[in-house]
Amino acid sequence: MSTKQNTAVITDLDDSFFESYASKMQEEASQKKTNSNFTPREFEDIVYAPCETGVNKIFRIIGAPPGSDTMGYSRKDHDPITIMMCEVKDDEGKKFTIKLPQREDVAAKNHVLHRLYDRVTEATWVNKKKIFVNENKYPELWAAVTKTGFTSEKDGKSYSYATGLKATNFVLFNVIDRNDSWCADNKHTKIIARDVNVDAKGNIWAKPGLKAFGFVNKLSDLINKYKNYEKYDIAIKKTGEQQNPFELKNASVYKQKDLLEELKNSDGNIPDANLIVVGPLTEEEKNYEKYNLTKLFQPTSFTKILKRIPSVFKLCDSCLGTKFYDELVAASEKEKEEWKRLYGTENSDEAEAAQATAENKAINEAVNAINSEFQQRYLYYGRGFVAP
Repeated sequence: MSTKQNTAVITDLDDSFFESYASKMQEEASQKKTNSNFTPREFEDIVYAPCETGVNKIFRIIGAPPGSDTMGYSRKDHDPITIMMCEVKDDEGKKFTIKLPQREDVAAKNHVLHRLYDRVTEATWVNKKKIFVNENKYPELWAAVTKTGFTSEKDGKSYSYATGLKATNFVLFNVIDRNDSWCADNKHTKIIARDVNVDAKGNIWAKPGLKAFGFVNKLSDLINKYKNYEKYDIAIKKTGEQQNPFELKNASVYKQKDLLEELKNSDGNIPDANLIVVGPLTEEEKNYEKYNLTKLFQPTSFTKILKRIPSVFKLCDSCLGTKFYDELVAASEKEKEEWKRLYGTENSDEAEAAQATAENKAINEAVNAINSEFQQRYLYYGRGFVAP
């Protein structure tokens, strides 16, 4: 795999790079205002750093800003990524997270799942009111695509939040979590998460990543003002507001200026000043092991989608006369043929792990082996989270 660049390859995150990134983000924001496939299966436990509503959590973000590869920067495997995810229930009623490339990517635009969703949810306008063509005409199909396995009877509040096959953009980062000593004790980063819960049995249920909407723009504002975020701790707070979901503040500066009152949580408490570190990463922190986000968050295979939610595709074809199921089957067969040719197996688990390793090697070669010894860390889910 190789990536064509129109500019010089950048490998270091120095201050000048962050200044260029901030300028680029400002220019793009100004223009917008004016114009108004694989998940490896060799796992180890991953540790997540959860954000909380109304609480300023202190993190040091690691790696290049999202989208910086378009500026000629050759991304490393631990650098942040932006992907699309949707959580559904499969045909057996088990939770299943589907991962897809961003819609802006050609592969995502042509993906059979995206085209199925767009076809079922197509709309028209009647008396200036948006009407979904198939919502009342095919209610079973509508529920299968917009709720995908969740029901009001069984899932209660979760049903109201379920969005079916409507995938959302999420950004994922390696971070040093200042809120406990795990990173320092283990010399390892965590992956930021929008939610982490532990059930009565001690199982960890994690939702990795943060919604890109409302977060990336706040991060670029911070970069514009303070530049390289690897040199200061950031206070991240979920607001609970739909249009303004995150607050991001330079916690190191607030500590330096004795303004920690500005970081007051919703309950009136203030983050412990001892949690906040002033100054750049130490040499020890620079050498922390990091999760390989490139490998952990690859798109879900066609074979796995076919195995888990075939009924959705069959129902769509039955109602609308489409051929999405046959297309998915063909894509899966082609996928398995390729797995057999490359890895000597049609087993999706074995092939996906092998492909992840091979693609990772190709990526490293394409960027002049930036990481001479890439990490053997394959986990996508936390302990107890249902794997796809």
